[in-house]
Amino acid sequence: MNNLLKIHIESKNFHHGYLLAGDPAISREMAFEAAKVILSANDIVSRLSAHPDFFYQQFELFSVKDSQELRRKASLRPLFGNSKVFVVEIFSFSLESANALLKTFEEPYEGTHFFVIVPSLEDVLPTLRSRLTVIDSGMSQEIINEEKKKFYEKFLRDLPAKRLDMIQNIIKDKDKEKAIEFVNELEIMLEKSVSLRTDITGNPTETRFSEHLEQIQKCRDFLFQKGGSLKMVLEHLALTLPQLA
Repeated sequence: MNNLLKIHIESKNFHHGYLLAGDPAISREMAFEAAKVILSANDIVSRLSAHPDFFYQQFELFSVKDSQELRRKASLRPLFGNSKVFVVEIFSFSLESANALLKTFEEPYEGTHFFVIVPSLEDVLPTLRSRLTVIDSGMSQEIINEEKKKFYEKFLRDLPAKRLDMIQNIIKDKDKEKAIEFVNELEIMLEKSVSLRTDITGNPTETRFSEHLEQIQKCRDFLFQKGGSLKMVLEHLALTLPQLA
């Protein structure tokens, strides 16, 4: 399973929307496992498919009408508890339907989570990709190469002032997709580190990981919002994440 979604499943801390690309069977399995965790607090039925707040559908061509119907269903309150999950497999979009779907992700409904499964990222509008956490099952399980690992390990060890220097290129480029990739990979590396290290004060970092994970999640959500300041988000993480020993 892709490391990032595994982290979210284990922590029970989910983003409002995921774009799952690659092998549809693997993507479907990941989405269903996440849905079970999200809806577990509302354990009304034994089978996920029978849960009243779980929706799964396949589309050969996703139309504007399909997008509008999905948005209508998402606007309804859950029947049980506070959460709803939509898993949709889409073979292809029309340009109009993709743009219509953007509205749903730009203004997500509280407690509602989407897992959009596609064969490839190539045919998905960049604006749509930018609103979702991208999980590509076609990628190697080791999604961070050695050079990047060294970068993030150094980032987590360094003082805030040096961290700020390390992210200046991303801030200068003003590339939101690159910033989201940075936040996602930083989350993975922090998770890998917490079970092995202490913070600079000598305290075990795993006892505080859920707090840091929640902070990263909020920063990522802010990046997805219209007008979300890339500079503010990255500088906040550089200044507030724990310095690992």
